[in-house]
Amino acid sequence: MEINDFLEKIEWLESTHIYGGACIKINDKNVIYFDPANLSEKGMEHKADLILISHSHDDHFSVKTLEELVKPTTFIVCPLDCEEELLNHHYDFNIYVIKSGETITLNDVKINAVPAYSSTAHPESAGWLGYIIELNNFRIYHAGDSSFIPEMNDLKNIDIAFLTVREPYMMSPNEVIQAVNAFKPKILYPIHWIEEEREGIKFIQKSAPKTTKIIIPKKR
Repeated sequence: MEINDFLEKIEWLESTHIYGGACIKINDKNVIYFDPANLSEKGMEHKADLILISHSHDDHFSVKTLEELVKPTTFIVCPLDCEEELLNHHYDFNIYVIKSGETITLNDVKINAVPAYSSTAHPESAGWLGYIIELNNFRIYHAGDSSFIPEMNDLKNIDIAFLTVREPYMMSPNEVIQAVNAFKPKILYPIHWIEEEREGIKFIQKSAPKTTKIIIPKKR
């Protein structure tokens, strides 16, 4: 599959949360959601085969949303603190707890958990996550809520990167450029920003190296 054809399968879904959201949906043979929370009815029109949760903050993790998205065969991959909340709920979720550095394969999708943390609100000690998945011969990185951290220098061969933008809780626009220069994704989607932060997104567009294509997705 050509990468431009694959990009047609990607959506950044609208969130009703005051801080916006980082939910990416890939509508492929497997329907994959990263961090679905506070989605509209339209955003939940397709049941999930695979759901990846980066951390337990309510703009990324919502049991109510998960109930709407799962079917009996849906896998939910998450860090330990999310599992604890899911197990306290009546719904019998199929949960796979994963830690940074671990790799699993579900529904023929290879999933590697990587660190995600920031100096504010997302401590390294929490064990929260970003993910690299391998799908259709593409390597896709969702950073979760993270600053530009040293571990990003070790990322290799990333085709598509979803980086969350909000200073100081995630990346500042300057940090996004640092990250892009560090691991050189072919395509970058800045996500999680709200309209008041659009000037920072324009800075990313102007400042990114020409080797990385910047896509400013419309929320759907």
